[in-house]
Amino acid sequence: MPIFKKESDLNRLDTLIGNGTIFEGALTSKESICVEGTIRGKIVCEGSVIIGEKGRVDADIFADTVLLGGEVNGNIVAKTKLEITTSGKLRGDIKTGSLIIAEGVLFEGKCQMITEERGALPSAEDVIEGEEIQVQ
Repeated sequence: MPIFKKESDLNRLDTLIGNGTIFEGALTSKESICVEGTIRGKIVCEGSVIIGEKGRVDADIFADTVLLGGEVNGNIVAKTKLEITTSGKLRGDIKTGSLIIAEGVLFEGKCQMITEERGALPSAEDVIEGEEIQVQ
């Protein structure tokens, strides 16, 4: 199943970590990020993070929305929505406002649904300054 539903989805990408690329460290962005390679460390994105079917992330992710078609070993905080497609694999905890999990997904961890009544999530700046993303 292709990760991009239509050609216009590709036009909204600001940063691409391509297949065969390995990035280590803290990756921060105000716009969208697509991962087809490997990231180790931490991702903080005010926009969307898309992990393609060949993408692998050994990092915590903090973003507005996350679309997972590859593999993540780390916690995910998706302020608006997290969607895991049929090829997605997640080993880590989730904190999100909306969750969509396709049939056949591998998910090992805990999930906490957040609402405005439960309190606000930290800002991207707070996450950048901290050492790790806490999902409790």
